Amino acid sequence: MTGDVQHPDPRPQTKALGGQTLPSAQGDTPLPAEVREVVERLIATLGDDLSAILWHGSYARGEAKPDSDHDLIIILKRIDDGVLLRAREVFSGRENWSTFVQSEEELRQYPADGRLQFHFGIQPLYGDIDPPPFTREQVVNDLRVLARDIRFECRYRLLHKEPGYGLDPHYRNFLRSRNARMLGYAAKWAVLAMKARELLEGRPYPNTRVELRSRLSAADELAIVDIVDRWSELKPKYEEDPTPLALMLDAFARSLAAWLEAAAPTANRQPRPAPP
Repeated sequence: MTGDVQHPDPRPQTKALGGQTLPSAQGDTPLPAEVREVVERLIATLGDDLSAILWHGSYARGEAKPDSDHDLIIILKRIDDGVLLRAREVFSGRENWSTFVQSEEELRQYPADGRLQFHFGIQPLYGDIDPPPFTREQVVNDLRVLARDIRFECRYRLLHKEPGYGLDPHYRNFLRSRNARMLGYAAKWAVLAMKARELLEGRPYPNTRVELRSRLSAADELAIVDIVDRWSELKPKYEEDPTPLALMLDAFARSLAAWLEAAAPTANRQPRPAPP
């Protein structure tokens, strides 16, 4: 593990919605009409309370699938009940949206984990922000958090969430769908962990799965990326039997924890309790 992490180049900033395309890691990604419409309505509806709108997620990376959400980060100068309800009106009746809302003050106080999302794979559509900085130690902590969350989902589904055949069929199908969906999220967290790990190896952050795949050699990690790419096709299989996916992802989380234990400097390791 190298001593430095590579920070992104300064992002372009804009005070208004730009042209028909925006720069992207895979060239020019067309801005979907529905995203443009929502952004224009947010600008008009929120007015001076709006600080910035950032486009991120699979559409911004040029990796969208038929079931992908539109992802926005909205930064507000202030937040109160009225501002939130006005923003809600913009999304009323719209499906497949995922919006992360923060005030400028909340962004300044942002916790140590999760800061990479403000630096990589995003495109500014309105305004600009001062993203919370990140350090090498915080990237290590991000990886520990991701490994913990993956382990929890996998082991919880394995031990406690096998749908019983005495259940109502509709409820049993609901549990199967939920189990697969949560493991699908865990697979995405694993991909995020692989990307963040690149920073600790002294390499640029791979914004896309195509770029990440080109750097991987381990068959199990390539298989996880492939599962995320083909999730719509594979989800029914894991609804029937989530066990292989849960075991694969749990093994990845264990290997990630072992890698961190071996590679992270002693100063970044969790203190061990004194023996009794």
